[in-house]
Amino acid sequence: MKPVRRVAELTRDVVVVAREVKGLCSAGIKPGDKIVIEGPNISLEKSDKVCGYAFSCIMPVVFAVRLGVNLKDMGLKGRLWQCVDPGPPYTEGGTVLFEVLPLEDDR
Repeated sequence: MKPVRRVAELTRDVVVVAREVKGLCSAGIKPGDKIVIEGPNISLEKSDKVCGYAFSCIMPVVFAVRLGVNLKDMGLKGRLWQCVDPGPPYTEGGTVLFEVLPLEDDR
């Protein structure tokens, strides 16, 4: 029987980069800000700002990238994801467009 590999051995670290901000992000995220995910943890020391609302949208993609899944196999064309805040005129905040990448692709 083939040995089972641990999930930790199969995963990669991920960086989420803010590519565009429309309006004023209520979490203070600006273009170029990064969120670094190492294993199952968000590295607060290496991240600029972290928004819990944005994570509700980007977490499925974060897990796919961590596991090395080809997003095209999931029917997705790219790695750009938008947070849930629609921004003006609907809210006082703003919406952020994020790119989710394996950490080694961002270096």
